[in-house]
Amino acid sequence: MSAAADPKNDAPLIFVVGARGVPDVEGGAEKNAEMLFPLVAASGDYRVTLVGLADNITSDTFKGVKLLKAPRSNIMKTDKVLYYVAAIFMALRLKPRIVHFQGLGSAIFLWVYKLMGAKTVVRYGSADYLVGKWGALGKLGFLLSEYQLRFADAVIAVTPALAQRLERRGIKGNVHVIANAVDPLPDAAAGADIPAGDYVLTVGRVTAQKNVDNLIRGYEIFARGVANPPRLVVAGGLDETGYVEGLQSLLTERTVLAGKFARSAMAPLYGGSKVYINASLHEGSSNAVLEAISAGCAILLSDIPENKDFGLPAHCYFDPYSPDAIADALKRALEDPSAFVADPRRYLTWSAVAERTLDIYRHIAPLKGSRMERADALVSAS
Repeated sequence: MSAAADPKNDAPLIFVVGARGVPDVEGGAEKNAEMLFPLVAASGDYRVTLVGLADNITSDTFKGVKLLKAPRSNIMKTDKVLYYVAAIFMALRLKPRIVHFQGLGSAIFLWVYKLMGAKTVVRYGSADYLVGKWGALGKLGFLLSEYQLRFADAVIAVTPALAQRLERRGIKGNVHVIANAVDPLPDAAAGADIPAGDYVLTVGRVTAQKNVDNLIRGYEIFARGVANPPRLVVAGGLDETGYVEGLQSLLTERTVLAGKFARSAMAPLYGGSKVYINASLHEGSSNAVLEAISAGCAILLSDIPENKDFGLPAHCYFDPYSPDAIADALKRALEDPSAFVADPRRYLTWSAVAERTLDIYRHIAPLKGSRMERADALVSAS
């Protein structure tokens, strides 16, 4: 029996806060957690416990990761405040060696975990306070979280642009850059619902951050200028109701707000698209973009710094604030899709992400004694 599987094993505990749940829960922090932490557990060096929102946790374990449930709230426009407080009490009982925060907001109580004596790692996936939906109090919370990053034992910035943002704020000695990874998409589930006909695809929660309003405006400019244009399919959660309601006047029979798709249904959705487009105003290392690259899609990205870090040719980028620029980009990509396809071999695998993350853990909290590396375990868990 391996060390990771032995219930008596006394490996140090990593306590994960900030992912709403796994598996198959929408969101970048959630996808990262789903792919990364089973590989960390499979290394045999650590035990991993992840606390998520109760309605997103349907079992006690997931691929070697223990799962705990925290209550959901709706305070200050977020479902996580009560969750963060509950996680503190769980950590007091479990006494983790390392606390891994999956997003900036979850680091609001970083100082509490430091007082517990835990080592702290923060995944800095985006500068959340730049997102327009947050009021003054919400932005203050994110800024307080960001200020505390200077006291973290390690910060994982998912793009160089985000690391540079932190450096401008005097946070640099503890910052590491580890992007998200490409990965083979799962086979399509039986009876998967795939849009009929030709379509352009964007994936992500329908929010102001994702700039869906300007994307629709640009798409409509493009569509009016061609015969039989492909439809625009927006695949993502519609839970930000005020923003979704504001889009209704922009919708035509050519535009489809398709709602949320399970990750197991994404492969055929990407595979059937003519072009994948990300028009975000703020991003990290977008898992959806990496999934589209894995699927061999033609790729169009907004020219924000985080998307520029994917290193695609200049013709793959456009100004997300200009509907005319979005229309021109769609026209270019649909005329020659092959010129917009990226090579997935240029990007990290999840095994590589896990190894780099494990290196950080071992550096900030060295393991007692020596242990043979088990790279084969990482491969087998992926």
